Amino acid sequence: MAWAEERDADVLVLPELCLTGYPLQDLATRDDFVEAASERLAELARGAGRTATLVGTVDRVPPQRSWDTRERSVSIAQAVLCEGEVRGAYHKVLLPTYDVFDEARNFAGGRRPDALWRIGDVVAGISICEDMWSGDGPPEAQAAAGAQVVLAPNASPFHRDKPAARLELASRVARRSGVPVVYVNCIGGQDDLVFDGGSVVVDAHGELVHRGRQFEPDRFCLDLPVAQRPLRGRPTTVHARPPRGHEPLTAADRPELREPLPDTEQVWRALVIGVRDFAAGNGFERALLGLSGGIDSSVAAALAADALGAERVLGVSLPVPETPVEAMRDAERFAGGLGIEHRRIDLAEMMSALGAAMAPHRDPELPARTEVLARARAVVLGEIADEDRRLWLAPGNKSEVSIGGAATFGDLAGHYAPLKDCPKTLVYELARWLNRDGERIPKGVLRRTPSLRARTGIELPSYDVLDPIVERYIERGEGVDDLADDGFDRETVRGVLQLVDDASFERRLLPPGVKVTRVTFGMDRRMPITNAWRPYRREGAELAPCPPSLEAAVAAPWDPVEADGVARVR
Repeated sequence: MAWAEERDADVLVLPELCLTGYPLQDLATRDDFVEAASERLAELARGAGRTATLVGTVDRVPPQRSWDTRERSVSIAQAVLCEGEVRGAYHKVLLPTYDVFDEARNFAGGRRPDALWRIGDVVAGISICEDMWSGDGPPEAQAAAGAQVVLAPNASPFHRDKPAARLELASRVARRSGVPVVYVNCIGGQDDLVFDGGSVVVDAHGELVHRGRQFEPDRFCLDLPVAQRPLRGRPTTVHARPPRGHEPLTAADRPELREPLPDTEQVWRALVIGVRDFAAGNGFERALLGLSGGIDSSVAAALAADALGAERVLGVSLPVPETPVEAMRDAERFAGGLGIEHRRIDLAEMMSALGAAMAPHRDPELPARTEVLARARAVVLGEIADEDRRLWLAPGNKSEVSIGGAATFGDLAGHYAPLKDCPKTLVYELARWLNRDGERIPKGVLRRTPSLRARTGIELPSYDVLDPIVERYIERGEGVDDLADDGFDRETVRGVLQLVDDASFERRLLPPGVKVTRVTFGMDRRMPITNAWRPYRREGAELAPCPPSLEAAVAAPWDPVEADGVARVR
């Protein structure tokens, strides 16, 4: 606020719910929380000067019903502060209940979509996030009533297609309404969600005027010509002073118009913020993870090092006698190059003790189950995490999460699973990106056959086939006929979709992780655990997502071909 005052700004736009954080979920039902937000807003208002400041917060409203019988008395609001006072508040009208959003559960919708605000000699509209998306909502109503500019505070979470979609949205609203749009997004991680900034400003023709920084805090000041519109509504007056008459910004003072970051870098930056803010928000200063010498744990370790600092990361290798020597060698070399602490704890005695304890209770003809090894490793990692107060990272990827290819309470046990929304092909893409200026991920790791694919009995398609099938099923709702018509083998598709459906129970047990695709498991896709609807099930024709024996689980071979890792996604 002081920074905006120093620049004689007419208005300062801050993101949606910037005072309280987003999403609030059931915190919005806590009277003491809402009261605390109100008190903090009053403190901010007492410090407000001549610049009109829009602050995202929650606001008490008269109890009201919308789409059900429950009354709600709290709204998402953008309070307008000026000269020591709260001059009013706009209440968000449209409350999304799709994807990761569930706002209508606890919030009352605003009743004035055409609300206007007089700020000096300019009449502005305020539209919060979802208000922008309907095509005939508050921005259009405000422009029709006389708004000369739409100020659009947002808490818009990241996924790979979102930055481009936001610019297209702002341009579309501007062209449709004939007024410039100032779209301000927040930055930071909150559980599964990352907010990537990337604010945009477009003129009344929808042309880009400014794009803010992505994945880092940003503030910018610019001169924006407003539209000339006949005033048909009755604005709330924030102030009616004449313009300050400051000189236009010089070319040196204008903020830089930034290009969007490359796609892979955007994903990496989102993952880093997700881990960093989850750790900080939950009181963790250090992290640990199992380090197997494989691609997933190596990428996750590099991620933790970038998020928290290499000196705060511990990688633990947990071999058994069947573990290939090359795997441990690669893990040790990788940890040394990355600069993280590395420990090796042999599990031979632990596995022998477990085998002896379980021997009287299991069929001696059956081989040792791979889940036992995964869970033994989880026990050790969990103990270290508790002893050292470390954030325990689970390195599993979306491909294997999708099809149930990880042991429950084993491979994906942990506090946070940063790669759980990254398909295996994307994990390899991230590894190659990390190696763009030097070898952070050793070639031995890149060329190693993924452990799931190395196991005896696995009947899965290659990842470059598996990942598109999963993506189109989860994100687009396409079924066997759709995918077969597009050239995929019908029986392969059916088998993959059966695995995805059958793994619903296991996925409910996953820790949180960063959303980077359009539809992630959890907040985006909510399926009942007990669900008899299995249209793709065919008894006796299942693909095999899990290995039959302990030996097969750990004996992952190396392939000297394609050592650069470009095609190691078979």
